Amino acid sequence: MTAFILSCMVGAADVGSVYFRSINDCIYYADKLSGQQIKTEEGMKSYDCICKLVPYISKDKVRIY
Repeated sequence: MTAFILSCMVGAADVGSVYFRSINDCIYYADKLSGQQIKTEEGMKSYDCICKLVPYISKDKVRIY
């Protein structure tokens, strides 16, 4: 199955990812999450989220929204 992964990072650290069937859903959440601020020990940092195509993913191994 083809899917799109929403990958969010704070600085260089990957903080999470979610798989979507629709690129439109992935872009919607990327737009909403990107730029949000989080307080860390080093100060305020912002989320950077991107969507990427995953050519094949097993829907038995991951949840796809």
